[in-house]
Amino acid sequence: MRKYRIIYSLIAILSLFFTACDPIVSNDGSLGDLLTADQLSLDVHATTDGGNQIVMINNTPNAAGMWQTGVGTSTVQNDTVLLPFLGDNTIYFYATSAGGIVKDSVTINISTIDHALSPTWTKLAGTGSKTWVWATDIPADYAPGVQAGMCYGNGGYLASNAPAWWMNGQSALAGWGVADDQMTFDLNGGANFTLVTGNNQTLDDGSPKGLPAGTYHGSFKFDMTKTKATVNAPSATGGDNWSIGTLTFKGVHPSLGYQPNFNADPIYVYDILYLDDNVMILGAPEPGAGGWGGAWFWIFKRKGYTFPAN
Repeated sequence: MRKYRIIYSLIAILSLFFTACDPIVSNDGSLGDLLTADQLSLDVHATTDGGNQIVMINNTPNAAGMWQTGVGTSTVQNDTVLLPFLGDNTIYFYATSAGGIVKDSVTINISTIDHALSPTWTKLAGTGSKTWVWATDIPADYAPGVQAGMCYGNGGYLASNAPAWWMNGQSALAGWGVADDQMTFDLNGGANFTLVTGNNQTLDDGSPKGLPAGTYHGSFKFDMTKTKATVNAPSATGGDNWSIGTLTFKGVHPSLGYQPNFNADPIYVYDILYLDDNVMILGAPEPGAGGWGGAWFWIFKRKGYTFPAN
């Protein structure tokens, strides 16, 4: 789908280009030669040495285009973006001229996050990497509806803010082999996610129930515009929105990230119910669930974090 969005955007840009400018017509009546990548004049640089504020300038005569970075696209020909990824970052430029479309790229290395990112990036991954574990010591009412030590289970979709019906803590997690699971969000070259799990569960046929013990690598993305209203206020954040965004994984998922009542099907898209620098509450509905239907809940904390004594 992302590829199609890029194509549609390029078609729109190209149409505007031809509308706004006189086409370049060669002697044989064609629109002109297609530019080559080495004919593009692109200036991509950081505003500080190794920093994450990146300036992108298209200096190519008679060519507009679109930038594609690790955080989105832009049709502004002189633009500035904040990139959250350490290491080499490749920025692509799709140039449109009278002869057609040509693609080029520039790679830039980011060694320090010296310009503030969206708060969600830093809450999830710090300024480079952050590891999360089960919040088996979470106190009661840390957020509305949270029960002491109960960090995994089910409850009402769009209604519960944490495990509310079938609730589990340290003892159950240890029995399943996942009590010491670790989940790391890191920004080294991209939005990376790593799960280290000790899961020992199996289905009735002996096949693994969820990802079996091991280390798994994938990626993640979030969208804080995708919120959902609660049917049982207050929400985990104390307001009317049950969720404050979505968190999507590719290639891997969090610990116990599957549908227990649906053949342990993996879950890759989660609603973010609560997120601060130290605690994250995720939820996901069972297939077809409406308000008060079945949903599953996960509560994690930053590794090393200790909840304040009451």
